[in-house]
Amino acid sequence: MLLLGTSQQKLDDKNRIRLPAKFREQMGDKYILTQFAGGCIAVYSLAEGSKLIDQIVSVESFDPVKADIIREFTETAAMVDGDSQGRFMLTDDLIKFAKIQKDIVIVGSISKAEIWSLEVWEERHQKVNRTAVGFDETLKKLNELLS
Repeated sequence: MLLLGTSQQKLDDKNRIRLPAKFREQMGDKYILTQFAGGCIAVYSLAEGSKLIDQIVSVESFDPVKADIIREFTETAAMVDGDSQGRFMLTDDLIKFAKIQKDIVIVGSISKAEIWSLEVWEERHQKVNRTAVGFDETLKKLNELLS
């Protein structure tokens, strides 16, 4: 799976969104939604989400600290189906977590999509150095992660 690029949308009156067609082609119409880093919502295809769940299930959950971490990750998670038009509903808990009012940005993040409040997304972008020098720093950090 290779999800790339961004798309702007609006949450409809029923708290539904539609993933971009290029994402739906790769992800199908069943998704697992979770809270994610930076205050966004992660959208996994059922297959990718199942891989993640298998990893979580393998964690020793009789340790109270580990059990709390698992619970925090899964308590607002949801499995949703896209309708005939590719729309699916975001839960109130996830909307609140991501601080979504109306406008959203959907970002491809290789194996998952991320749903951001437009306001939070723009705030993050203001903090990023968008020059060539700034991108060189990002590449350096990426290289360190991959080493």
